[in-house]
Amino acid sequence: MPESSKLDKAVGRLIIGRLPGPELDEDSAAMLGAGIISGVTLFKENAVSLPQLLRLTAAIHKSYDGAPLVAVDQEGGAVQRFDHLLTPLPSPMALAARGNLAAVSDITALSCRQLKLAGVNCLLAPTVDIASNPRNPVIGTRSFSSQPETVAALGLAVAIAIKRAGLLAVAKHFPGHGDTLEDSHTHLAVNHADAGKLWRRELMPFRTCATDPALAAAQAVMVGHIWVPAIDREPLPASLSPRVIGGLLRGYLKFDGLVVTDDLLMKAVTDRWGLAEAAVMAVAAGAEQLLALGSAQEARECHRAIAKAVKAGRIGESWLAGAAARIGKARLALARDPRLDAGSPARLDDLAGELEQSLAGGRALALETSELSVSILRGSAPRLAGEWVVLAPDHGRYRLNLAGELSRLLSRPGALDNVRITNKRYPLNPSPAECRALADFCQDKAVIYLTFRLLAHEGQAELGRLLCETSHERVTVACDVPYDLIGLPAWHNCMATHDPSDLAMEALAILLVNNRQPLGSCPVTLQFEII
Repeated sequence: MPESSKLDKAVGRLIIGRLPGPELDEDSAAMLGAGIISGVTLFKENAVSLPQLLRLTAAIHKSYDGAPLVAVDQEGGAVQRFDHLLTPLPSPMALAARGNLAAVSDITALSCRQLKLAGVNCLLAPTVDIASNPRNPVIGTRSFSSQPETVAALGLAVAIAIKRAGLLAVAKHFPGHGDTLEDSHTHLAVNHADAGKLWRRELMPFRTCATDPALAAAQAVMVGHIWVPAIDREPLPASLSPRVIGGLLRGYLKFDGLVVTDDLLMKAVTDRWGLAEAAVMAVAAGAEQLLALGSAQEARECHRAIAKAVKAGRIGESWLAGAAARIGKARLALARDPRLDAGSPARLDDLAGELEQSLAGGRALALETSELSVSILRGSAPRLAGEWVVLAPDHGRYRLNLAGELSRLLSRPGALDNVRITNKRYPLNPSPAECRALADFCQDKAVIYLTFRLLAHEGQAELGRLLCETSHERVTVACDVPYDLIGLPAWHNCMATHDPSDLAMEALAILLVNNRQPLGSCPVTLQFEII
């Protein structure tokens, strides 16, 4: 093999790309075949139906000479790419509110069985960030809890379940994204914790997952685009930092698994360093798997930049060889159904049939878990009788269709026959005039007020204040983080789903229609000084 080809393949083992649609396009197939990339991360646009998804993953596996990484963000709740095809999952925070470690393992095992049948071998989870900042814009219910011990225990349970299923677990976002005020998709996130707090809080789950003998080196850690001034004086994201990757993660924590970057196309990186330089810096810092989740051209740009850096001596060939060996070792342990390798329509139909069979029972488990995670934050749940207005925000991503779920359940034979549901929507951040009009509409009515990240939307807090003056019976439901309670001090009855997904709305509707009191326990402390 020519030396340039060896170098190209060695560099390509580091790079994980993205596909533009539901089929393996010629450019991506060529890059996989030539070893320019060694895997892909799948998104919702890549999955139209189960048969199509199986054809796609079979083509990915067939195109790469070796074991390609086929990864997906299927965390549950707010972040899950295949909830329209596979069993929808409760959010991590909802699982923590359920308060049952076995349920966490069962839900994860269910998800992994389906992903493995679908040809996925890497689950970008668990999220082990600590929900320590009520105003954090990106983590929220993706975190299990504000308590490091809880996050560590549940994160470990998820990682072990992923490994047992034969998939690669990727704990994220090292060294901790939960206390930032910035979203690293758009800005460099900053964690201002001092070294002592980092060790006690942010690093506890990573320490647990990185050193537990049940995981060993079969696990990976995703390093986020987070600047930690306690570690780097200059504003350098952890994903590009030798002090964070080589010093803290490898040296101090003795982590021996794969180091994965968060997507290098995120603006926290590209706005300052550019994609090519960021790719080189990440590898020079010690990262072995680079997520370059953009176009084929951008993946090739990363490859060219790293190969050039190797030739210039900026990245050592011995390090590159060691990284390739570590990647190969980790991927050898990953499970793959042999029917994917066959690639025949009949074999893929068998896989699709198995997936279909698992969906009904899986959904029942997920729905039960979601219902048992609904929590009382203050007061009690309402008993439905008469007319209720469901006041829900118009959110661009989540339907928050509690009114529709309630109406559907109430239309069934034997359901409560004296309940009427009125669906009323409000802007995510309503103006004072809109708040007054909505409050007037709810005059002397019973109201279920759904909120979404109220602390980031002042209009929701104002609407809540006015509803206290006009409605005669009311309960609020925090549909994402339960911190919304902090902005509604006058509300006596407050609940939380810890999850904005359709699954959570259906579960809440079942609970209310059956006049059951929630059994979940809120996994975050609500005693915060808001800054």
